[in-house]
Amino acid sequence: MVSVLVSVRNVEEAKIALGAGADLIDLKDPEKAAMGMVDLSVVSLIQNALPYNLPLSMACGELCDVPNQPDFLPSGISFYKFGLSKCKSTDNWVDNLILINEQVLMLNKSAFVVPVLYGDYLKADSNPPFDLLETLFEHSFFAIMIDTWCKDGSSVLDWITVDELLRIQNKCDVHNVKFAIAGSLNLEKATRLIREGVKPAWFGFRGAVCKEGSRNKTIDFDLTSDLIAGVKKLNGLR
Repeated sequence: MVSVLVSVRNVEEAKIALGAGADLIDLKDPEKAAMGMVDLSVVSLIQNALPYNLPLSMACGELCDVPNQPDFLPSGISFYKFGLSKCKSTDNWVDNLILINEQVLMLNKSAFVVPVLYGDYLKADSNPPFDLLETLFEHSFFAIMIDTWCKDGSSVLDWITVDELLRIQNKCDVHNVKFAIAGSLNLEKATRLIREGVKPAWFGFRGAVCKEGSRNKTIDFDLTSDLIAGVKKLNGLR
C-alpha cells in the first residue's frame, strides 16, 4: 500500500494537506533548498493547528551542514529527514548521522531519522543511492528517502532508472526498511512506477500539488485531493 506525503511550509498549507487526505504531512521550506527547514516558530504553529499526535515529517537540512549536537530540533516530529549531499567528500558523515539519531531519540523514543539519498548524486557530491544502503542498514534506520538535490524541474526519474529503484526496493525489503520516493513526481510518474513494480511506502509530492505546478507556489486543495485520490486508485493495480 503506497501512502502519500505532502510537503507544506505553513499552517494554511498544512490544513489543506490534511483536508485533502494526505497520509503524512511533511514540513519543508521549498525556497531554501531540497531539505530546507521551516522556521521553528512555524513548526509550533503547524503543530498547534493540527490534531494532537498527528504524525509529522520534517526536512532538517543537509547532514554535512548540521552541528553534531543539533539542539535546534523541535520535539513532536515523527520523521526527521537529513540530506546526504557532500557525503562523498565528508569522512565522518556516518558518525554524525548516528549522533543525530541519538539526539532525536532523546526528543522522542518513537521518532526516526530518515536519511535522504539523492538520485542526482553527482550534483550533490554524494554517492549512488544503492551504494549507501549497506552502511545505513548496519545502523538500523527505519526508513530512507530517494529525492533530488537540485530543484531545477528535473524529476528523480531523470537521474535514476526504474531498475535501480527496484534494486533499492528489493534491498530495503530484505532489511525490513521502508523507503519513500520524491523529486518532482506527479500522478503520471507515480503511475508508471507502480505499473513497473516500484511500490514505496510513500510517494512525496510538492510541485504537483501547487498552483502553476511550481513548488514555490501555494498548495491547491483540488490539485492535492485529486492527486491523492489518484494514488489511492493506483494501489489497486497489480
